[in-house]
Amino acid sequence: MVLVNILALAIAYGWAVFASDTLDSSYSTGLSRLEKIESMYAWEGFVYDIESCRSTYEMTQDFNEMKAHGARVVITFEFCGTGADVGYYDDVITAAGNAEISIIPLAWTLPIHAVGQSYGPNDTFLIKSVPRIEAVTQAVINNPEPVLAIAIGDEPLYDDDAGSPAALASYINQVRRNLSIAGLDIPLSISDLAYGWQSSGNITPVADAVDFFMVNNFPYFAFDATTGGNASSSWNDFIQDIEYFQSIANGRPILVTQTGWPTNEDEFAPNSPDIVASVPSSEGYWNLLDSFCEDYFKSMNIGWMWRSWEDDIDGWGVKYLNGSDKWHWNARTKC
Repeated sequence: MVLVNILALAIAYGWAVFASDTLDSSYSTGLSRLEKIESMYAWEGFVYDIESCRSTYEMTQDFNEMKAHGARVVITFEFCGTGADVGYYDDVITAAGNAEISIIPLAWTLPIHAVGQSYGPNDTFLIKSVPRIEAVTQAVINNPEPVLAIAIGDEPLYDDDAGSPAALASYINQVRRNLSIAGLDIPLSISDLAYGWQSSGNITPVADAVDFFMVNNFPYFAFDATTGGNASSSWNDFIQDIEYFQSIANGRPILVTQTGWPTNEDEFAPNSPDIVASVPSSEGYWNLLDSFCEDYFKSMNIGWMWRSWEDDIDGWGVKYLNGSDKWHWNARTKC
């Protein structure tokens, strides 16, 4: 009800601004957001964990550093506090605007922080996840210009966050209605694994609800994984997942919003006994992706984003938590 009331005020006082904002005018040349996503290829940017509740100044610094290396997009991960604070998402989006980098705010739909944690009586989708979705939606309405798209959940099908694909689709469509009331046309999707889609039964409601496909693609978890730079396993596993998404996308854009290779096994255990989680292996996977810029990503119009910026997700960053680089990373944004 609060969100609806605020939306009414937004319409009363800001319709003219919102109605023209289907174009990401600060960061593209006359393209709609969906057209911009469709035109993307090569390396796009980073996954950015917000659980540590960095300040607007700190986030602006991080986003400026990313942009200095060529990053164009950042997608958030996890949540600050309860995740239901509109003000903090305002800060995140403001920081992106300060750096003039496009942002995909992700509403964390798993009721708890991570799979494997114990659920309490209040850890339900309705009590915990819905307020987060509403907070992200309102923050986007407050400041839509830096926003490229919205992600409704990280692997919500894989973790069955909403209880069914149909229920998840209904929340995606509710966000779309709330944005439409505010005069906004912002692409919506979920950031999920191929296996999440494949194992969820009737996925048609979600497939119909999303505007494009955000892909979590991690060859690190494959049963034949060895080193990140091993093209015969890592690249083949990567391609296999993309081909699945192409089979259900019906021509809609695909963006790999999360891929990477960790430098240790501490956060997520692998499935292969031959896995190598190390700095050279992580660097090898980064360089492997970059090496297919011409032969794959450009021809397919698919961009990829690295998980993650720093080691907030233990082992997965290109930077240690002290801010130092793990290797001299660089990737092409054009080819």
